[in-house]
Amino acid sequence: MKRLIGKGLFLGMITAALIGMTSCNEKTTAAKKTNAKKELTFLLNSPELTEAYKQCFAEYEKQTGVSIVADILQNDYQTVLKTRLNSGDIPDMFLTSAYNDNKVFKDYSYNLENEPFMKNVQSAILSSVTLDGHVTGYPFLVQSHSFIYNKKIFAKAGISKLPETLDEYKEVCKKLEAIGVQPFSTGFAEWWVLPQTTYPSISDAYNGDYEALFKDVEAKKIKFGDLPQIDFVLDLLDLIKKYGGNKPMESTFDMQVSDFATEKVAIIHQGSWAEASIRAINPDIDIGYLKAPRKDGKSVVAVESNLTFRVYKESKNRAEVLNFLKWLTTSEYGKAWIPSVIKQISPVAGAAAPDTQLAKETVVAQDSKITCPWWIFKGPDGIEQPFGTAFQNYVAGTASRAETKAALSRLFIDAYDAQ
Repeated sequence: MKRLIGKGLFLGMITAALIGMTSCNEKTTAAKKTNAKKELTFLLNSPELTEAYKQCFAEYEKQTGVSIVADILQNDYQTVLKTRLNSGDIPDMFLTSAYNDNKVFKDYSYNLENEPFMKNVQSAILSSVTLDGHVTGYPFLVQSHSFIYNKKIFAKAGISKLPETLDEYKEVCKKLEAIGVQPFSTGFAEWWVLPQTTYPSISDAYNGDYEALFKDVEAKKIKFGDLPQIDFVLDLLDLIKKYGGNKPMESTFDMQVSDFATEKVAIIHQGSWAEASIRAINPDIDIGYLKAPRKDGKSVVAVESNLTFRVYKESKNRAEVLNFLKWLTTSEYGKAWIPSVIKQISPVAGAAAPDTQLAKETVVAQDSKITCPWWIFKGPDGIEQPFGTAFQNYVAGTASRAETKAALSRLFIDAYDAQ
């Protein structure tokens, strides 16, 4: 029998149904929000680590369900970062240098000193990210750079004593040419190669008291270009250019790696980050570090934890970013990621040492106390690129020695005046 529904009852049922549908939709929407994938945004440089980054972020998503979207840049990274900070389009975490960048980005950086996982980071390394007693960033990698040499070629050339002085480097170049091997691939087409090539050989300035050096430069008590170490390092660049092939200004990082891995050249100035690229071409190559020469005769390898993760202090995802850093510091995968995947030295206490030649030689250099810090980053904000460009103009022949020294002095004055 068909049952008739009265008008009032019918309306009541419709209302109830609508309420039920609304409630159901609200629950569904809430459930979707609850189950929505969390997403973090990172802004990073060091594109040579792109595959390592991707592997790490994929593993983190696999273990936690949280995805990480990263923009990985090289050119104009500082400009892009500062533009985004100024526009309010700020990533949840971003990568910078240490030292002076602690000041530059202090208004955006979350202080990490009270985070329990930071106790797992080597205390000696935290000095590079500490400002006014606050830990403003997370040290990412312990990296090193100096002149990398091919041990087999050196043996073939009869070079038994590794060069430490500029004169000894000159003799090595002559012996390499005598067996038909080009001594250097310069990397001079890349502005950033020039600071890395030069500042270790200036690291004896002010007897290593860089705070006093930069204080006097800022106060205009001394011109940076007038340091006696500047003439020494220009002599070093002259040597690299002389023995760096017919087109030293066309040599890029990729060309350095290729020339070195294929044994066209015996020496390049690069860092621990280059070993993976070299071995991708020549897995069995036998390499090591030559110490960078200095005016005082005490040659060094540059070692530092300079790359720094900074957590944006007002990020809505700050807690989740801190969870990521905790995972990176304490999980089995996280602790192994830098030494086993990136194959460099981890800042985490107790982390395994990477099984690479340059990392092992870095540890030896540290133990032997023959290192210098990446001290140029203690200088004013934005100094690295104009510093490199000034030397790049010199090796290109577009600036004389006197003009280069004047340019170095001026760029420091301008940088401090802009602060």
